[in-house]
Amino acid sequence: LQYRYSRSPKQIMHWIKYVTKASFRDITWDEPLANALYGFHNGCFAGTWDGSPKWKLTGTDKKFNALLKVREGIHPVSGKPIKWNKEPIPWALVEAQNPVDIGSGYYLLPPIRPPPSGRRQPTNLIELPDGDYRKHTNTVRRLIDRAKNVASFRSDYESYS
Repeated sequence: LQYRYSRSPKQIMHWIKYVTKASFRDITWDEPLANALYGFHNGCFAGTWDGSPKWKLTGTDKKFNALLKVREGIHPVSGKPIKWNKEPIPWALVEAQNPVDIGSGYYLLPPIRPPPSGRRQPTNLIELPDGDYRKHTNTVRRLIDRAKNVASFRSDYESYS
């Protein structure tokens, strides 16, 4: 399978004509059919259809209900409007999520996991009490530790003398 993407209308039209043309690599396989299909393009149509529709999707077939909603731009499960992404997603990433095929090349992915409920929020330093050690900068903490060590040394010195 070869896949290419283009934005140019000329290139898009070229790809449509190329993809929809009937062709044989080996005419000897079925010469009458190859001659009948010469110049035929599968995507061509002429005129307009004024009659009643020959077939249409109705809501009676449960198999196609999801497709009806997708066709209207509504998510088949949540009922919210679909926000289409123009970036194609690699098939390996889609396949890793165990998609459900709903037909016509559309797949239903499982719901996104909600964030963990017991997340810890970082403490706000303003809410700490004034004497709390964590409220000071590292430089002030070192000075406090040094002052405590000097005071401890002096008290030990005085207790031995």
